[in-house]
Amino acid sequence: MTKFSLLMCIYEKENPKHLKQCLDSLGEATILPNEIVIVKDGPLTDELEDVLSSYSLLDESQNYIDINLVALPENVTLGPARAAGVEAAKNEWIAIMDTDDVCRKDRFAKQIKMIEQNPELGLIGGQITEFTDTPKQTITIRNVPTNYAEILKFVKIRNPFNHMTVMFKKQAVIEAGNYRFFPWFEDYDLWTRMIKNGIMCANLPDILVDARIDNKTFGRRRGMSYIRAEWNMQKQLRKLKLVSTAEFVRNVAIRQPIRMLPSGLLASIYRIFARKGNKQNND
Repeated sequence: MTKFSLLMCIYEKENPKHLKQCLDSLGEATILPNEIVIVKDGPLTDELEDVLSSYSLLDESQNYIDINLVALPENVTLGPARAAGVEAAKNEWIAIMDTDDVCRKDRFAKQIKMIEQNPELGLIGGQITEFTDTPKQTITIRNVPTNYAEILKFVKIRNPFNHMTVMFKKQAVIEAGNYRFFPWFEDYDLWTRMIKNGIMCANLPDILVDARIDNKTFGRRRGMSYIRAEWNMQKQLRKLKLVSTAEFVRNVAIRQPIRMLPSGLLASIYRIFARKGNKQNND
């Protein structure tokens, strides 16, 4: 079976209860990583350190899975922190997850099966639900395209991957330049460079992760700082020739006015056009 590392990054403002719930969900997985790389992006609170120091995970042979803690002396933000984690990972395949999300128990089994059946793949993700209090109360489902042709069309408009579901080949990421400092768009930026390098990619149609959102999620996606970040992402797409000049102008013209809307209205637009609503509980 294909060996893989799981990479997560954490910083001081994260909730210890959410971290514990995330780590506990890994214990339910039908297939486990051979290594868990946790990058501490700067000093953490005592509560977060307590959760990490008390965490252990046994594989099916009752052997402890290697927990590789990478401690950065100061907060470098998500892109450089993930880059450090990629460099530290021991396996060629690396899975990504956020430390406040919940892993579906069959996530890794489904992805490993897809990888072993399609050796040409270098990047694979899947679908997510979004929740605030409990994964059993789904607010929305974020669907992304599943096949390569659809991904190439989708990348012109929006991020074609749910970053907390992806698995990728370490060498493919390194050759694309690894993660880098690119606020709010670290993952989208990396995927575009991998796609430009000809890496084959896909998304499973299955929900792989229950992703946590909060009341501040949409507030962070508005204002001048976010507009500048989104402008940089659109320039990146144009630089890589993934969009034409006309498509670049269209994307900017549509996005920038929306980012000045109140966060409540932005959330409504986001859920209508970028998400598929689901009012039923998701077991």
